[in-house]
Amino acid sequence: MLQPESQEPDPPLERSRLFALAGLLLGTALTFASTFKFGWVYDDVPQIPQNQNLQWSHLGFLFTHHLWASATATGGRFYRPLLTLWFLINKSIFGLHPHWFHITTVLAHAAAAALAFFVARSLLKENGAALFTAAIFALHPLQAESASWISSVNDSLAAALCFASFLTYRKARARQQYSSGWWMLASVLFLLALFTKEVSIVLPGIILVDLLSDPADNSRPASLSLPSLLAAILTYVPVAILWLLLRSWVLGGSAAISSSIPSIGYLWSIPKIVLFNLYRIVLPLHLSPHYDFRLVESPGSAQFLLPLAALIALASLAILAARRHPPLWVALAWLILPMLPTLNLRWMNQDDFIHDRYLYMSMLGAALLAGSGYAWVGKKWPRQQLVRPLAAALAVVLAFGSAIQSQYWANDVILFLRAVTVAPNNEWAQLNYGSALSSRGRYAEAAPHFVRSYELKTGWMAADFAGFAYQQSADLLQAERWFTTALQLNPALANAWFGLAQIRLAQHHPEEATSYLRKALKIEPAADGYHYELGSALEQLGQKSDALEEYQKELQMHPYQTGARKAVERLQATGPADR
Repeated sequence: MLQPESQEPDPPLERSRLFALAGLLLGTALTFASTFKFGWVYDDVPQIPQNQNLQWSHLGFLFTHHLWASATATGGRFYRPLLTLWFLINKSIFGLHPHWFHITTVLAHAAAAALAFFVARSLLKENGAALFTAAIFALHPLQAESASWISSVNDSLAAALCFASFLTYRKARARQQYSSGWWMLASVLFLLALFTKEVSIVLPGIILVDLLSDPADNSRPASLSLPSLLAAILTYVPVAILWLLLRSWVLGGSAAISSSIPSIGYLWSIPKIVLFNLYRIVLPLHLSPHYDFRLVESPGSAQFLLPLAALIALASLAILAARRHPPLWVALAWLILPMLPTLNLRWMNQDDFIHDRYLYMSMLGAALLAGSGYAWVGKKWPRQQLVRPLAAALAVVLAFGSAIQSQYWANDVILFLRAVTVAPNNEWAQLNYGSALSSRGRYAEAAPHFVRSYELKTGWMAADFAGFAYQQSADLLQAERWFTTALQLNPALANAWFGLAQIRLAQHHPEEATSYLRKALKIEPAADGYHYELGSALEQLGQKSDALEEYQKELQMHPYQTGARKAVERLQATGPADR
């Protein structure tokens, strides 16, 4: 089972084990090698190629603004400057070629897997079990989202930094002298992890569990080294406080709660979410970027009571095992604690609470439990020859599943087709699939998915997108209906007013079109094409002087507008005098 460094030193790392680790890392890279030819997917585009602040001259901006500060009309809940710096470094070396970004994303995952091996080796004290742990961590299909999606590389980076900080802390704890440098390095790595993803804040809790886990005497409670505890507190607590203050300063009032769920309401759903997380770890089938999940409305509901009963039973078994073998607490801490930040449902998008990437770091805990079982079987039946072949077979099966799962991340259409197939009643799956189809000009196919998203959850975004899709499909009646619906929910939608204006122009009603366009311009006075359309409406009304003025404004703001240039030339040639 798990052994603390205080009881025995780490086992020697034979050359054969190093080769085995290298083979595992190569196998991990080959498992996800097909992603190297993928392009930008989902959030990649606004975060990287469209991010105007992704340049070295704006480095200060990146460290003093939230993750989505470069995207307009987007609230800020995430402070992850190291992720943006990672993108900037990749862009500087490789340019805006997504294939290289995918390569470095897989390399980051492989680096996290390598560090997972050394964490397991430090805890399990058995190289074979550590290798099995690393294989589970690296090849489990739940990891495919983070290994295949460029924007999710922060999961691998944060995990790698947390693993490195954990190893450094254990090194500092094991040394009686000259340990201050190791403690300092542990704090720096922890800070870098916090700059990468917020889930890293749980690392001090895991370290506390490790400090409390001392199996030297199973008959009494775990002992604790006071110097080690004080050193850990001085190492991690000030860094956590510094990060929280900096994050609060950067986000300010923009870190608004995204969900309208009452504070007490989401608590009833926590057992269901945790149980679903554990289910996907044990049986990673039908994985998807979105899942059908509905909140539990009452503590008297079977959807609350049954998962709660199941979790109590599982927790009882885990506590019993950990009391017999106290170091198992560390594996359980790595499994459970990284889930806790994801259970703050009020901070998530409405009905978008579950993603595979949220379990990336927790997979180390699951892998440690599997590695502990591998070590136990090896010690109980030392002559059993089937353990290694069965472990290798399991790793191959997991790698095969991950390779298949990664294919869904080839492009947005494939990705969100998978989402609506697995989760047809998830409004985000329908909305994102419709957006993917629209981006490829398949508006007639996209419109019903926007409508379905709206039916699942009333919202202005789905209505607005439906209006645009129907407009582009030349179904002006439906387009008008959905633009009007969107404006009833959110009157500040400039593009919806603009869409209605274009419909009125197509119907030869320039008076109404002019009114709608002026409303759109009041909201977004510099929007591309708005002044041109207003000029067109005014020209149809015979107000040529005003039309010429609008065309000139359009050309001044957007010099590439050839339509506005031709209109200006035409009116200037014929004379702008009103009839």
